[in-house]
Amino acid sequence: MQSPIFDAMLSLPQGENQENIEGRSDDNPIVLHGIVRQEFDHLLCYLHGRRGGSDSELERREFLISVLKLSDLYQIDTGFQFAVSELKRASPMPFEPSLKLKLGRQYRINEWVEPAFRALMERPVSSITRLEAHQMGMEFFWILVTTKAEIEDHYRALAYTEPALDQLGDLCETPQACAAVWKDEWWNGIARHLLHPETPCRSQSGIIALLEGTDFDGGICSTCKAGIILKLMDSPALRYEEAQEDIATVFVMDYQMNG
Repeated sequence: MQSPIFDAMLSLPQGENQENIEGRSDDNPIVLHGIVRQEFDHLLCYLHGRRGGSDSELERREFLISVLKLSDLYQIDTGFQFAVSELKRASPMPFEPSLKLKLGRQYRINEWVEPAFRALMERPVSSITRLEAHQMGMEFFWILVTTKAEIEDHYRALAYTEPALDQLGDLCETPQACAAVWKDEWWNGIARHLLHPETPCRSQSGIIALLEGTDFDGGICSTCKAGIILKLMDSPALRYEEAQEDIATVFVMDYQMNG
């Protein structure tokens, strides 16, 4: 056998009463408590050389996950490595990020965890189903939810008050007019993009592109416009989401490796 668990189980002393020995007949089978029959059938297929090659993509995924799960349980190293390798290679296979995160978390396939978590971070929290949250696990779901909340709080605060114009000396001839137009444009233009309920624009490059494409109807001089663009390019405020996602991923990977 490829499993030390099975080897040990089948090598136990059988006793004198042969009729009561598990596995000697169909009427007295070996009972594997907590094991789903279909999953065990998949493992037996693997052990006997059938690798699920003719199945549909979904059936093959179920086959490989069963082999992964039971190979880990019964310490079948070749089966575990086979399942991981095939799941990595079969990229067209339907493979939801939450399921990939669950498998990576549960079976210590660390290289699956970060990309799966980042994919889930790109989605609104409201779109994550109860099943997906369960697959993520409470700790990872809590990290995602709290990070999303912190990001939302930051951009609401950012949208509420426009960044001050840097008006240097006599370079701007109409400082009060520029400041008034900039305040109005920020609230009616940029802030709305930051707070959009469905497709918010929060990337630094996206906000800069919006400003560069705005003519302000001549209400802001070229000096003030160039100045605010340079200021926002240097500001960490518009890189907050990316920074928080990186921090959340560090927490996730630390918990994965050491938790």
